[in-house]
Amino acid sequence: MKRTTAIVCLSSLLITAGCSDSKSGGGKSGNDEQKASGAVIKQFADAWVKAWAPDGKPDAAGALTDNPTVFAKRLDDTDTALVASTVTVTPQGDPKCSDANNCTQELAVEAQLRGIGAMKWTSTATAVKTADAWKIKASGDTIYPGLGDTNYLKRVRALPARASILDRNGVALTANRPVVIVGVASGAVATPATYAAFTKYLQVDGTKLAARAKAAPAGQFVDAITIRAEQWEALRPTMGKLPGVLTMGGTQSLPPTATFAKNLIGTMKTATADTLKNAGPAASAQDQVGTTGLQYAFQQQLAGTPGGTVTLRDGKTKLTIKTVFSQKGTAGKPVKTTLDTAMQKSAEAALATSKLPASLVAVQASTGQILAAANGPTVASYNRAFQGQYAPGSTFKIVTSAALIGSGETGATALPCTNTINVFGKTFKNYDGLAAYGAGTMQKAFNESCNTAFISQHARLPKDGMTKAAAMFGIGRDLNLSINAYGGQVPLPKDDVAEAASMIGQGTVTASPLAISLVAATVDHGTAMKPVLVPGKDAAGAAASPLPAATVAALRTFMRTTVTGGTAKVLAGNGAVAAKTGTAELVSGGKVITNAWMAGYRGDVAFAVIVEGGESGSHTAGPILKTFLSSFK
Repeated sequence: MKRTTAIVCLSSLLITAGCSDSKSGGGKSGNDEQKASGAVIKQFADAWVKAWAPDGKPDAAGALTDNPTVFAKRLDDTDTALVASTVTVTPQGDPKCSDANNCTQELAVEAQLRGIGAMKWTSTATAVKTADAWKIKASGDTIYPGLGDTNYLKRVRALPARASILDRNGVALTANRPVVIVGVASGAVATPATYAAFTKYLQVDGTKLAARAKAAPAGQFVDAITIRAEQWEALRPTMGKLPGVLTMGGTQSLPPTATFAKNLIGTMKTATADTLKNAGPAASAQDQVGTTGLQYAFQQQLAGTPGGTVTLRDGKTKLTIKTVFSQKGTAGKPVKTTLDTAMQKSAEAALATSKLPASLVAVQASTGQILAAANGPTVASYNRAFQGQYAPGSTFKIVTSAALIGSGETGATALPCTNTINVFGKTFKNYDGLAAYGAGTMQKAFNESCNTAFISQHARLPKDGMTKAAAMFGIGRDLNLSINAYGGQVPLPKDDVAEAASMIGQGTVTASPLAISLVAATVDHGTAMKPVLVPGKDAAGAAASPLPAATVAALRTFMRTTVTGGTAKVLAGNGAVAAKTGTAELVSGGKVITNAWMAGYRGDVAFAVIVEGGESGSHTAGPILKTFLSSFK
């Protein structure tokens, strides 16, 4: 308490000696008390900060009080109640000493409540002198005013509803839907049969789950997987009564079905150390946060910020005395994408007809905006459509043709199609379905996808000819999308053999289905465009200078006649489609296998399909595209 002492000095002797407060013991003594009490209060403040740090202990702070055991527990319990991650404790001004054995000093406290934000208050530390040693009075009021000996603080955190991911028309692709978190009790409650069921029915590694349960503290819920409520209802008769199985209800931001645009929208799970870091300081370890895709990339925007309250409660009645902290949460903001819901459904339906792993990407040619991207026939965690690094095979003859036209050739230039061609000891051949037809033009070689015809022209191109031609289509640059995507590469060839291989999309040439869809889009639009999935976030605009008009005209003719009378005629009857087929060879497990490709465009929509292990573009990729194109105009 602040004291004011009025002393009237009447004699010259007193004036010479100076005025003093008789209770403080003189000016010198008062300074000593302030310094000594201030020093222990500063030590206490520092110890408090360490106590509430991650993995901190309250013992050092307790040892500075006159009742170490009781105070250390109170300090630790308050930390636990607030879920404080860190705290700053700053002594204010100088101690105020009421006598030689009792001084007080205000403490400015700011605690970071994990998953909520900063809570500030002012408390008072009282230092008492006993047996020539200064100690902090072990009162709950030192921690928070009003705690006393029995009262306590109670925190409640409130999460706003997660915002939706939207399609290009503003239609919600995700909504907060009921889910069930399935797990087990810690310790040895669950049986081997329980863990076997997790493996069999939920594709959770039962062995690893058992190890986690054994290592967890007693009485804990060890979460294993979050599934849709309807999925748990189907599993309840099988798993619900197994020993140790526990469940918790909740909501999660999910698309309408478990597979819809999964590789783009992404997944959500209970936070881990890595995903918690991405989620930002407002997130909590118990939160469901984005782990992949757009849910991960835009976690903080979608989640918003939580609110919360802290109340002071009566230690006996448990009733609220007063609310001492309140913070209003802020709603998350939706993320609008370029996806077309109907086209995405069509892409997924088309891939469902495949017996082999396949991917389909569709983009708006004039803008580069991604309309659909799907993987099938079943959805895995790996987004092949964006991240796959494949030899593009004969779809890359679009780029090769542009390079040759740039060198002075035309669609009418004579290119002979032979069974094989030898380049410095390396023999190249055509795909198995093509018989050599001898004399022909570049356009015919494109329509029939003759490898030897294009390779016969490799000497016309400079060493960097294919690399530069690929760059005109946006190949070889980082895509910098909101989610990971591979833009392809065409390295400078080390020799003539490598250059020849690159002309038919083999060797060191690689691209993703997204990148090849953009190659087709470049022919359609005339200029390579940067891909966009989230407008305003992903860089938009041209990825290269416009193709020469003569090149565009020739390539459009090549691709259209490939549908009307070439290897892509499976698409005939689906409107004014232009396309290029492709088959790429690769060695896997010592065996040569093929991937089937087809890329093209219709109207302002460009597309690419790959089928891993497919026989050929026309026989394997073509029917998937035919199904896709028949679903929209």
